[in-house]
Amino acid sequence: MAMAKFLLLALLLSQCNGANQPHQKTQEPMENQEQAKDAQGQQAPIQQGINGQVLWVSGNQMPSPDAPPSKGRGVERTLYIYELTNASQANTSEGVFHTNIQTNLVTQVVTDANGKFAVSLKPGRYSLFSKEEKGLFASVYDGEMNINPVEVQQGQVTQVEFLINYQASY
Repeated sequence: MAMAKFLLLALLLSQCNGANQPHQKTQEPMENQEQAKDAQGQQAPIQQGINGQVLWVSGNQMPSPDAPPSKGRGVERTLYIYELTNASQANTSEGVFHTNIQTNLVTQVVTDANGKFAVSLKPGRYSLFSKEEKGLFASVYDGEMNINPVEVQQGQVTQVEFLINYQASY
C-alpha cells in the first residue's frame, strides 16, 4: 500500500513539473546582430572591450543599521572613452568634472535605460567619463593620477561599474 502511494505521488509530481510535455523549439537564428540586440533588450555581446553599467548614487550614503547603503540605480548616459588621461591633461573643477581634455577621444557609447553598455575596443588603457551638465564626470583616480583608468587586454572583456556619485554624501 505504501509503495502504491509513493508511485502515485511520483506520477503526480512528474505531471506538475512538466516531465511529459514536449520540449520547446529553439528559436530560429536572427538575421543580424541588431535584431538579436533588440529582441533581447540588451547590448549585443562583444569579444573584446568594456562591458558594464552606469549607476546613479545620491543622498546620504553613510552606513546605518537602519538602512543599508544604496547600490544606485541604472541610468541612461553618454560615456566618453578617451585615451588614458592623467589629471595634468585636463582642467578639473570640484575634483570630479573635467573639461579641455588633451588626450584623444576614442569613442562614445550611450547606455540603455538601465545604464548597461558594451563597447568594442582595441587592447590598451583608457579613461571613462560620463556627460553631465557641469562637464565630463569621473571621480576615480589611480596612484599615478590617471582619471578613471580601464585596461582592455587582448581577447578580454573588462567589466566596469561606473558610479555617478557627485550628489552623494559619504
